[in-house]
Parts: sequence; C-alpha cells; structure tokens
Amino acid sequence: MLLLSLGISNHVLTIPHLLQAAKRDAWFSILLAYLALIGWSLILYLILKSMGKLSLHLWLKGRVGKLGLSIVSASIALYLIAAGIMIVFDTTLNVSIYFLPRTPNFVVILSFIFLAYMAAKAGLKTIIYMSTMLLPIVWMLGIGVSLMTKSSKDYGMLHPLLKEGLVSQLSGGVVVFGGSIDLMILLLIQHKMTKPLNYGVIFIVLTLLIGLIMGPTLGSLAAFGPYQAANLRFPAFEQWRLVMLGRQISHVDFLAVFQLMAGSIVRTALVIHLISELAGVQSRKYREIVMLLSAFILSLPSLFKVSDIRMQGLVHNYFYTYSLGYGVAITAVLFTITYVSQRKEKGNESIT
Repeated sequence: MLLLSLGISNHVLTIPHLLQAAKRDAWFSILLAYLALIGWSLILYLILKSMGKLSLHLWLKGRVGKLGLSIVSASIALYLIAAGIMIVFDTTLNVSIYFLPRTPNFVVILSFIFLAYMAAKAGLKTIIYMSTMLLPIVWMLGIGVSLMTKSSKDYGMLHPLLKEGLVSQLSGGVVVFGGSIDLMILLLIQHKMTKPLNYGVIFIVLTLLIGLIMGPTLGSLAAFGPYQAANLRFPAFEQWRLVMLGRQISHVDFLAVFQLMAGSIVRTALVIHLISELAGVQSRKYREIVMLLSAFILSLPSLFKVSDIRMQGLVHNYFYTYSLGYGVAITAVLFTITYVSQRKEKGNESIT
C-alpha cells in the first residue's frame, strides 16, 4: 500500500519538479535527499517505537491532552488534503489530456473520486488488498517499460557529472525530501499492524521509494536529455510513448494509465480514509460524511479548472519547501513529546 500510494507521488508529482530544479544532476539530488531521509527516518522510528501499539490519537491525548491532539491532528489533516488535491489534479489532467480529451472534465474527475471514495469507505483492509493485487502488475510494467525503451536511451546524457551547481542540486534534494515526507503516514497506521515495525522495514520501504524515483528520473534524462525532460509535464509517462513491440505495434501507453490509476486511486482512498481517522469520529454514519466531504474538497481545484500553470507554480515554489519544513517540524515536536514524557515517567518512578 505504501509503495503504491507513495510511489505514484514520486512518479507523477515529484519527477517533473525535480528535473526542473536540478536537470542533469537530478540523480545526485536524489542521493543527497536519501542520506537526509535516512537520518529523518531514524527519528520517525523512535517515535513509532514510543507509541507501541497505541494509535496516534490515544498516544497524543495521553501525553499532551486534547488541545495538543487537536493541533497535531489538524496540521496532519491539512497536509493530507494538500497532497490529495495534487494527486487528484494531476491524475485527472493526465487522463483528460492523453486519453479522454473529448470527455467532459467533470465526468473524469467525479468517476475517479467516486472510485477512491468507495475504496476508502470499504476500509483500510480493502485498500491493502487492492494494493496487494495491483502492485505486482504495476511493478512488472515498470520493469517492462525500462527494458523496452533501452535502445532509445543514451546514458551518456548524464555526463558531465555535477554540472548544474550546488544550488540546483540542493533545490532538487528539497523536492525529493519534501515529496517523501508522506512516509510519516506510518504514524497513523502502525497501530493496526499485526507486528510492531522495526527500523529494517522502514529502511527497506524508504530505499524502494527512492528507487522508484531514481529509475524514471535516469530514464527520462537518458531518453530526452536534461533540458527537454525538464520541459515535459509527465516525463515518466512520456517514456511509454517510446515503446515499440516489433515493427507494427506502438501506442501501448494505455498501460501507463493502469499504473497511474492503480497508484492514484490507492493514494486518494488512503488520504480520504486517514482524514476520517484524524477527525476522531466514532459513528460510521458521520465517518462516511467526513469521507464524502474530504473527497469533495480534494476534487474542487480540478472541478473549478484551476490553471495547470498556476497549480504547478504553487507546487514548485511552495509545496515541497513547506512540506519539508512541516515534516521536520512535526517530527521534532513528536520526538520532543516522546523524550519529555519519558523523562517525566522516569522521574515519577524514581520518586516512588
């Protein structure tokens, strides 16, 4: 589930902005971000270990009270809404541009958001089962497009190394780090896992997610060159348009839509489900109302036809920077809560 929902973010959302920021050195920015993410994930693991089998709701309520719980929950919900809006906007735009240009925009949007809402309504287990069935197919298609476009790529375009300068490399690192903050979703779902998480699992998931962005980034640079790739709206998708099966069969890019829809529906359904969890509503009826309202909010920019240029400008200039800042800040706050609470507990034990 995490690989599908976070991986589609790395494929669809992050890569265009990464290539714009770092161009030829995008691969190096990924490595810089990976090192920083390893350090951040260690702190995340310590927080998860402190939580044990408690949900984030109960853990926060017991340590910082209802006010602290409300502030943290609201901030995470706002982050999820922003991330959800982006994936709905990009997915429906991609489908409308490449495959259904004559279909009314609202039909594409409402069909997509309805599927995501129904999956969220069915519960987390349904989303996990969907992911279990879809991920192997998505993974094989990804490996397939990489192999089938090998003859169209020139990896010499990655040279000269480290050409773009430190500012560009750091800007690209910010994009990758900010786009990978989604891993803190573990805070919201770990209490539902049958076994407690260990750091090895988190490290493997993080490494696979970085691999999911490194592969298409290198492929885009090798296929289109750093400057042309930076100008493409969906560079990972464009690689499918290079695929030829023999001399007669081309235009198999419809397979990319399967990849896109598989990841996007899982991601959107997970966002809707987690927002309803953060609302703290116990009644099934009211949870469904929260989900329905969340789904409506996520689709608003797409329904109102917000300019793609304006949306991408906002994402490129603000989202990844603020996402990185928010991810580091909320992790620091939760780690401080863990550390202070542990000291208080030890102090009380020594007095006793």
